[in-house]
Amino acid sequence: MNPARRTILIGTAGAACAAALPTLAGSQKRSAMQLQSWMTLASVPGASWAVLDSGAEPASFAGGYAKAGEVKATTETLFEAASLSKPVLAAAIHDLVREGRVDLDEPVAKNVDFTTDAATRTITPRHLLSHSGGLPNWRTEAGSDLVSRFRPGSDFRYSGEGYTLLARLAEAVTGQTAAEVVRSRVLTPAGMTRSRYGWAADQTPVVAWAHDAGGDLMPDKGPPMFEASRDAGPQRSVEAWTQDDRVAAAKARGRSSLPVFMIPNMAAGLWTTAGDYARFLRFALRYPAMNMPTVTIEGDLSWGLGWGLEHSGSERFAWHWGANDGVANLFVLDLASGAGLVVLTNGAGGQRVYERAARVRFEREFDALTWLQP
Repeated sequence: MNPARRTILIGTAGAACAAALPTLAGSQKRSAMQLQSWMTLASVPGASWAVLDSGAEPASFAGGYAKAGEVKATTETLFEAASLSKPVLAAAIHDLVREGRVDLDEPVAKNVDFTTDAATRTITPRHLLSHSGGLPNWRTEAGSDLVSRFRPGSDFRYSGEGYTLLARLAEAVTGQTAAEVVRSRVLTPAGMTRSRYGWAADQTPVVAWAHDAGGDLMPDKGPPMFEASRDAGPQRSVEAWTQDDRVAAAKARGRSSLPVFMIPNMAAGLWTTAGDYARFLRFALRYPAMNMPTVTIEGDLSWGLGWGLEHSGSERFAWHWGANDGVANLFVLDLASGAGLVVLTNGAGGQRVYERAARVRFEREFDALTWLQP
């Protein structure tokens, strides 16, 4: 297994918080547990989380600080979704498949001229959704071409580049920006009323700041990093930015015109709440192809067409994690019962918090959490 499988935009951790998290005991029994001690031990300032039970409205919670020692986190605070952005884009792609605008097995290069390499030009949306295209996670060198490391479809290699390519495909077949496609096809119908790909200069939403492993603020990450990129581009909503706008804004900041330096980054740039994301999980179940094991990772772990899968006997779970600088998130969804958990944190130490929460919520160990270990 290639170690590049789990390299996203990785960060570090933050300080203290409190609240009670309902857990699944037996089938639908709820009891309470405290996140405070886990967050304190992991130096995580704040968290937003939500619990799903089949058929019920998600229950949302928050605790600690959006900005350590200054601004309290609430259920309305916007957290960076990081790579939890990818399944949201995947659902929009599946909706385009439903309409016949995207063919899962047609080469993306028919609509988007993204590489000169002949083998790489055979990559399809199916490959990109399942991270089996062989593309790197992110390029950082200007002028570098996208080239598959292996025959598309033959192995797993986690790729943010692959998802930004899916976003460009959505733009090519609709004439809208990728963010507009996702808003109309996923955010709005799913009831994700707080979720967005950023905010205008005259808006001041409460957003979670990134914090390092010691709980200290990372002043140039998270919201400030987004705002610096936003202010370098056109003075309109970033959701309306075209590819040319994204390239120009990156260049204005002295960055190369590569996806990792652009906003909105459709693979990692959604801002959301745990409650909104829980509503998305319920919404996404209308696209069963996301649950189709497509490429094997290890043992009971595979990747579907949009998120990770863990199958053990009759138990089937969907999951995904997210990690930007100073941010760590996770969701786990029981595909049989509809029970789920979303945890968003503003510190990379949040991995220790979300792992504990997942184990307590579902009363089991997850191979996925072991696979994610640094």
